Amino acid sequence: MSLLLVSHDQDAPGAQLLEDAVWQLAESHLMLSGSMIVESAVSGPYLLQHLQGALRRSGRDGTLIVTPISSAEWSGLSPEAEAWIRGRLA
Repeated sequence: MSLLLVSHDQDAPGAQLLEDAVWQLAESHLMLSGSMIVESAVSGPYLLQHLQGALRRSGRDGTLIVTPISSAEWSGLSPEAEAWIRGRLA
């Protein structure tokens, strides 16, 4: 499984829409404000198309960036979020 960072410019209802769409493809994910980290076997381009489709079907548009994560540095995450990321990068 790979980790993919998804950045978006959606409000709370749009972010929920993206999270609901991610559950269709992902084993697990971590929601952050304006982004999410997705653990999935699908490719970045496939995930992008899937999320674009979910937005389009709901009459929304906006910016989406999907990029793989192979290493990361962070600040301000909860201990649970840090453990989730570390466990998947190991």
